[in-house]
Amino acid sequence: MAMPISQLWDNLMLFLVIGIFIELAVSAIFSVRIIDDLLNTTLLRSVKNALVLIAAFGVCAKIEQLRFLHGTKIAVPEMIHYILSSLVLARMANLVHDFINYLKARSKGM
Repeated sequence: MAMPISQLWDNLMLFLVIGIFIELAVSAIFSVRIIDDLLNTTLLRSVKNALVLIAAFGVCAKIEQLRFLHGTKIAVPEMIHYILSSLVLARMANLVHDFINYLKARSKGM
């Protein structure tokens, strides 16, 4: 039983690393100073989240081995596996974004 858990942990760390790259790529688009001021609006945050989700679906579609349960003995239908992997990858990118915002807020507070 230790093998599937270890593989799942490795997959989670891989998703975190790829999530960092997706977040950095999407954040680069929104790093223009004019857009940065507008990012506080709900509409622009929704657009940014949609771009992250589209990028996650694209990455998971292009890389066959990039499946969250890849290498484990857990059997899931392929379409559900693809959707689950894309959503986990998008969430990892959002976690990175939230962590960066947390660090920015702490550095401004000091």
